Amino acid sequence: MHDIADLRRQALTARRALGARNRRAASRHAVRRVSRLPRIQRADRIGLYWPLASEADPLGLARLLPAHVTFYFPRVTDHGLAFVPVSRPLSRDGWQRSALGVYEPPGPAGQLDRLDALIVPLAGFDAAANRIGLGGGFYDRTLAGLIGRSYRRPHLYGLAFEAQRVPAFTPQPWDIPLDAVISERAVYRRTLDLPL
Repeated sequence: MHDIADLRRQALTARRALGARNRRAASRHAVRRVSRLPRIQRADRIGLYWPLASEADPLGLARLLPAHVTFYFPRVTDHGLAFVPVSRPLSRDGWQRSALGVYEPPGPAGQLDRLDALIVPLAGFDAAANRIGLGGGFYDRTLAGLIGRSYRRPHLYGLAFEAQRVPAFTPQPWDIPLDAVISERAVYRRTLDLPL
């Protein structure tokens, strides 16, 4: 099997090498795929992220979905991430930049288990929808309490560029499994019988 740190470097190098124009085009294609997922089409509350550096950009989803959908964005807390509802998801008015360089919205956080779907960034992924994060563990710590729930938890979707796909690897025990990873070319499901 492959070393996760090496795969992370490989995926991030490939992501940066795409160039800004290709990343914008690939993000648009990937977001269109996300918008067509049945769970997304039925969703009222969706967690997004504000893209950093060369990350796939999920913000176009706010243009493709109905106006009644509420979008939530992460804010770093002592224990992980809190998700704050944002009325204007395409604007950072009033947001502050955290010590980690992430733009964070003001206001009270919503309950994570009330989200219908959560779109997460990633460094790399494999064809079985295993996610390699950036190494901070923020999403894994935040989502750990929801795993194993069948009655109420958001569906977890990774958003990435095809260039970030790496060979198969064994996730770490603390890695939270995604339901799928969506790129500009395909939807990679964790299990084939999983309803998306």
